[in-house]
Amino acid sequence: MQMHQVPNVRSSSDHPRGGISLHFELSGQMDLQQSALWSAGGRRLQFFCLGSNQQLTLPSGEHFIKVVLGQLVQPDRQCWAAPFAVRSTKLGTNQIIAGSSGALFALMTLDGRASERVRHISELEFTGEGAHQLQWQTFEEKFDGALEFFNGKDCYMADGFHLLDMDGREIVYVNPWACGKGVDLSTHNHAHAPSELAPAFAEVHWVLAAATPTSGMYQKHSPEDDRPIRHPMVVGDEHGPYFDRQPDGRPVMRSNGAVQYPWHGWQGGDDGDSAPAYDFVAAFEINPAFVQVS
Repeated sequence: MQMHQVPNVRSSSDHPRGGISLHFELSGQMDLQQSALWSAGGRRLQFFCLGSNQQLTLPSGEHFIKVVLGQLVQPDRQCWAAPFAVRSTKLGTNQIIAGSSGALFALMTLDGRASERVRHISELEFTGEGAHQLQWQTFEEKFDGALEFFNGKDCYMADGFHLLDMDGREIVYVNPWACGKGVDLSTHNHAHAPSELAPAFAEVHWVLAAATPTSGMYQKHSPEDDRPIRHPMVVGDEHGPYFDRQPDGRPVMRSNGAVQYPWHGWQGGDDGDSAPAYDFVAAFEINPAFVQVS
């Protein structure tokens, strides 16, 4: 089938954490659910849900797909890469085929305005339906009074997209952020007790633009560890689980209800060029109840 001319996914903007909510029917009764289209920095972003064994033909272009639920059989892809591994989500075809359980996924398409490097945060202003709900602010402003670590750092966050089921349960929060070269976004393990405004999640980072070839995730044994294991990521890359997993692959939960992670973080790279550039990343914060294993 072809993409719809008119979106058929209901959106709203009344979520207590801000941003845009998108409501998906997960029973498999609908062949194709397609959100509105947003754009930032020449990156076009949409969300889709394909029914069982359904096919979707994309227009020509440079496409990347991040799977959240279910499975695609073309390309062969589920939500999770191998633990700590980095893989590309770039498509080599414009024909998408869902498996028997269908698939919920995000699609990024680079348009003709997509430069290799994002040089200023103003280039990432969102356009599209309700884009005023997706405003950027510094990490310092976002965490004012709660964290001093980010004070003065060259990093930004926007309210993002809440993908919900028809009962209003959050499947995933897609959280956009950006950081400049050399910025360490802190060594952390998400061990704080969850709350309504900061629920537990299993996360995947999806790179929409890379400031340098050395930007990416890292692992540490402790916050004081000065020999992190680095995992560079470039445009279209995603990584596998950083959280601790049970034998069946589901997240290990702490006694306070948080997902258990080892120490990790994101480190902005350095390419020896004095010109500014920004990593542009979408963190997929998946509700542990919706984490699927193969």
